[in-house]
Amino acid sequence: MDESKKKRLLAYWVKGSNLDFLAATDISLHTKSYVQALFFLHLSIEKALKALYVNEFSEHAPFCHGLLYLTAECKLKLDDKKQEVLADINEFNLETRYPDEEFELNKKATKNFTQKYINNGEDIRQWILEKLKD
Repeated sequence: MDESKKKRLLAYWVKGSNLDFLAATDISLHTKSYVQALFFLHLSIEKALKALYVNEFSEHAPFCHGLLYLTAECKLKLDDKKQEVLADINEFNLETRYPDEEFELNKKATKNFTQKYINNGEDIRQWILEKLKD
C-alpha cells in the first residue's frame, strides 16, 4: 500500500473510532439505550485496532469484529484487566447482533454498568491510539 493510501485509511479508522466513541457516550448520557451505547463502544475500539493494524502492517485490516483477535493480529500484549474488559466488550457486539431469546444484555445494561464499560473501554481505546504515535 502506498503511503498516501495508508494515511487516508488510517485517518478513516481513527475518525470512525472517535465518532463512534462520541456516539456511545452521547447515547449513554441522553437516552436509556444502553445496549446501543455498548455496541458503539465496541465499534470505537474495533476501529482503533484497525487503525493500528493499518499503521503497523501497511495493509487493510482484517474483515472481522473480534477485539481479541484484532489485538493478537496487532501483536498487542494485554494485561489481565485489559484482556477481561475487551472480552466483555466483545460480547456486547455479539449479543447486540445476535440476541438470545431472553436478550440478557438488556437485563445487565444499566446506566452504571454501561458507564463502567465506557470508562474502561475509553482507557483501552486511548492506549491503542497512543501506539499510533510510537
